[in-house]
Amino acid sequence: MADSLSISGTTNPYQTTVYKPEANDRNTLTMTGYFQLLAAQLQNQDMSNPMDNSELMAQMTQMAMVQSMTSMTEATANSTAISTQVYAAGLVGQEVTMAVTEKNSFGVETPVDVKYAKVEWVNFTSGAPTIKLEGDEKEYGLSHLVGMGRVPNPFKDSSGTDIEGNEPGEGGSDSEGDETDKDVKKL
Repeated sequence: MADSLSISGTTNPYQTTVYKPEANDRNTLTMTGYFQLLAAQLQNQDMSNPMDNSELMAQMTQMAMVQSMTSMTEATANSTAISTQVYAAGLVGQEVTMAVTEKNSFGVETPVDVKYAKVEWVNFTSGAPTIKLEGDEKEYGLSHLVGMGRVPNPFKDSSGTDIEGNEPGEGGSDSEGDETDKDVKKL
């Protein structure tokens, strides 16, 4: 049975993709193939030293366990995909805090600010759900979701500057936080 192999991409070393070879007759042993192999083994066994029954039962048990684990893995993957889609669909009409990213000099997307908006729609056609915010043309993945409602900007340090070193009001879309900072400066 083939295993999954995680590899990092060349554009983003922190994002991994999964390479999983497709199941075919060459790399997968099905129950039918197992029974054909067992029948050939029994037909061609040495009559003076026949196959041990306990060995036969151990092989059958192992094959049944592998098949059960495969079925359970597929069921878990389907359940996870459905849960993700239901969660994403539940975001429609909700106000969310979404991470705004920029590509750095290495081509890696780094979060720099947040955006507050309502979810207009969710797209399921690309495999993983993508979120479209009202008034924004970009589609965001679920990994960009910081939280529900207006979550404080985690990409600003305690002095009020963002991770790029910008003072409040110089960049980003944290307009509510900028107004609060202006009110504090007036006092």
